[in-house]
Amino acid sequence: MKIITLIRGTIRELAAKATLYVLAGISTLMLLAAALAVGADSTPDGKTITFFGKQASPPVTNEMLADLAGKLEAGFAGGLFLGIVVFGVFGTAGVIPDALEKGTVDLYLSKPIARWQLLLGKYFGSVAVIFLNIIYFIGGLWLIVGLKVGVWNGRFLLSALLLTYVFASLYSVVTFFGVLSRNMAIAIIAGILYLLLVAGPLDSRQAGLYLISENGIYRGILDGLFYIFPQIPAMESGAMHIIAGEHAEAAPYAQSFLSSGGILALSAWILHKKDF
Repeated sequence: MKIITLIRGTIRELAAKATLYVLAGISTLMLLAAALAVGADSTPDGKTITFFGKQASPPVTNEMLADLAGKLEAGFAGGLFLGIVVFGVFGTAGVIPDALEKGTVDLYLSKPIARWQLLLGKYFGSVAVIFLNIIYFIGGLWLIVGLKVGVWNGRFLLSALLLTYVFASLYSVVTFFGVLSRNMAIAIIAGILYLLLVAGPLDSRQAGLYLISENGIYRGILDGLFYIFPQIPAMESGAMHIIAGEHAEAAPYAQSFLSSGGILALSAWILHKKDF
């Protein structure tokens, strides 16, 4: 109950800072662009997808149209995730450092709230704000494609949960550095650098980092790091495959659950040891 109260408070806090509304505004602009751009025309040979009234695909059967629409939705979802990384991390990275400021943290700790409850309440509150934005965008785009193209892809709605899960895994890293440094800028930089310089290269290590050396110990360390940290690119790619109706491995999601849980547990331990 205490964590739920903290989650609600965090949502209100981010709404007061206009974070929720800025993200919703960006999503609205993207949805308006999609509504104006995407359409479908019927021809004697079948249906074709159009962009701004111009044919973007050859005439296809309804079954093939569903496949094309799934790939279209996957592309939009990929763009959404990139926007979430840029704006979501920037918008929510200050939640933990702000809560740990002198005076604010004293107020929290004066109440019957454990430090781990404070951490999880702020963490899940931030993730909830991102989820609201994702479900708004995914639901809106699902309606647009359904009404204008005639394809109702249930997997696309499921992707809202998957993309939120991916963000939550990344946000565990942001949370860790927010607790460690109590500095919003460091938390933002660490999260973005992790995604660009750690998660990405480790995911494609066989085609990149492996080429630096054939040493078994070196490659073993890379493999170990890959399985220690959340597998953000693999999960994002898996979500895109699911939207498009293709096979996706469940292993990255399971591994990232354990990894993110471990990072949050370590963050809670560090917070418990801090002297305020």
